[in-house]
Amino acid sequence: MLDLRFGYQGNDSFMAKIAIVDDNKEQRETLKISLSLYLKKKNTSLEVIDIFPFKSFDEYFPWIEKQEICVLIFDERLQNDNQGDLGPVGYRGNELVMKIRERFKDIPIFTVTAHIGDAELQEKFNEFEYIITRDDFGEKYIDIILRASQRYLTENQKELFLFDELTKKIAAGNGRDEDIEKLKALQLKLHIPLSNDLRDREDWLDEYEKQIKALEDIKVKLEEKIPAK
Repeated sequence: MLDLRFGYQGNDSFMAKIAIVDDNKEQRETLKISLSLYLKKKNTSLEVIDIFPFKSFDEYFPWIEKQEICVLIFDERLQNDNQGDLGPVGYRGNELVMKIRERFKDIPIFTVTAHIGDAELQEKFNEFEYIITRDDFGEKYIDIILRASQRYLTENQKELFLFDELTKKIAAGNGRDEDIEKLKALQLKLHIPLSNDLRDREDWLDEYEKQIKALEDIKVKLEEKIPAK
């Protein structure tokens, strides 16, 4: 079973999602409705989900993988409200983006906030695709979010194909040292398990045979989930 960045778990459900993280329930749900209506109009298969912020940063990593998230949107002031027994959390959006970047370096991340001039947020400007004021959020930015999701999914599809081609090349005995290094880099980026003790052509061939069906399944599902332009 391959643990791709979007959390493929070997089942038939494989749906890319835009995720909203905000401690304010009303703001979160309003944003979700706006996004969902526009995406429906654009006839894309993307879904929108929303959550109250997790207590710890580490909870975001398995959630992003399991929920197959391709875009993140969150508020800057995540530490103000609670929801039932949850919260308030002890961090802000500009801190969360840095933690997520440790694992998901190129996932599109946006912030929609009423505090766009916040000094700490502005210091992290380059970590976001866009920092958007709530008053300015509309179809213009939703189109940008949609294109960012498409770019992210397409890039991962290309990398998966490259991983497949490199594995086949090495298994056939035609791989060079630089091919092995590229494969290892893709393995880490895509979270694809690969044995570390592969020594010869037969080892690589056995490894590829174990992964080929799962690779093909994921490539098909990635193609299906690329949103329409």
